[in-house]
Amino acid sequence: MKIKFLFYILIIGLTACNTTTKEEPNINKGTITIAVDESIKPIIDAQIFAHHIHYPGTKIITKYMPETQGINMLLDDSLTMACTTREFNESELNELKNRGIKYLPARMALDAVALIRNKSNTDTTITLAQLKEMLTDKNSKTKLVFDRSNSSNLNVIMEKLKLKTINTANVFSADGNLQVIDYVKKSPDAIGFIGFNWISDTDDSEAQALLKSINLVAVGESKEKGFYKINFKNLNKRKYPLERFVYLHTLTKTWGVENGFIRFACSKPGQLVTEKMGLVPFYIIPKEFLLDTKPMKK
Repeated sequence: MKIKFLFYILIIGLTACNTTTKEEPNINKGTITIAVDESIKPIIDAQIFAHHIHYPGTKIITKYMPETQGINMLLDDSLTMACTTREFNESELNELKNRGIKYLPARMALDAVALIRNKSNTDTTITLAQLKEMLTDKNSKTKLVFDRSNSSNLNVIMEKLKLKTINTANVFSADGNLQVIDYVKKSPDAIGFIGFNWISDTDDSEAQALLKSINLVAVGESKEKGFYKINFKNLNKRKYPLERFVYLHTLTKTWGVENGFIRFACSKPGQLVTEKMGLVPFYIIPKEFLLDTKPMKK
């Protein structure tokens, strides 16, 4: 009887040792891995930095890749969040529908694709029709330099110009936005395409050094409608033709680090980060003014 009793105690002890308590998702602590299109690296890095100050128990690991690859990794559950400049396409939405997942993308900011040229090149205006011709004409001599194939910079241009294919003979991939800038600095006849957020922060010395090293190309829907350089004012007034939104995607329903980060980035603290970076916050930030009713002294 005593042996049988000891045997039961041993079994219970072993069972208790092998039982692990699964920790519930928590916005205050945890580690996640997210996919980020490299063209929006500065704004996402700034949001992650600010988020960590408010939530020091969290860690967000970033993997930089073309946005379509990031969405694919999100859909096959290789990671739990993707930061892109587009919503899901029809094929991706169908996959979510088949899995019974409700799609709720979060818009965080208004960014843009900036066109840049060498400092020595003073031809700094272009219409969308001229740009379309450069991308499709086999005889075009202008080198068009993107950060990566299938990146958001290229996707935005192709969608805006309603292009299915391009002439690849004069289109080059530089393997990153900084590399695009370096290429343009060495190539007087090239036009580069970068994320505006790489050069938008007026308080950041590195961003301003990059901006001063190149010429911005003013873009117009047509000559009659005029040309607009990319800057906060033109972006805020929706004058610049090559704008794009920054989206945060997650399929996670629980309140873990993913949804905590999205809430932060889309609420007042994160929207102030967006504004500080020189981009347009998607959500209006209420401004507070203190008015003194006392008359001013002469």
